[in-house]
Amino acid sequence: MSKPLVLIVEDDADLGTTIVDFLKEEGLEARLARDGDQAMRMIDSLAPSVVVLDLMMPRRDGFSVLRELRSDGRISTLPVIVVTAIFGLSERLYATELGAADYITKPFKLDELKARILGCLPASARPSAEG
Repeated sequence: MSKPLVLIVEDDADLGTTIVDFLKEEGLEARLARDGDQAMRMIDSLAPSVVVLDLMMPRRDGFSVLRELRSDGRISTLPVIVVTAIFGLSERLYATELGAADYITKPFKLDELKARILGCLPASARPSAEG
């Protein structure tokens, strides 16, 4: 059985690479998109199981990606975890209204992100403990 794919959408190259490397070590497949435009292309071509989406990015921000996913119905089947430095309640509510499955503020612990990702996957798709 193939590993579930997690698409990390993060314009901070160091943070994005750190998350991808961590998830791979934890038994998940992970890929990095550097902006919202690249994310939409990768969602179309790779069909990820979960998307971890930064809100503040160049070209197309996370809210725009959420709106597009929601408008074509994909967000109902594609869990999106928003990861952002924005602490505001209005942004959190808006992301939730757009269909985000979860919302984590930076800085965060990688183990917490992994737990939230696993929570979005069906039990049958989660990596085994022995990895």
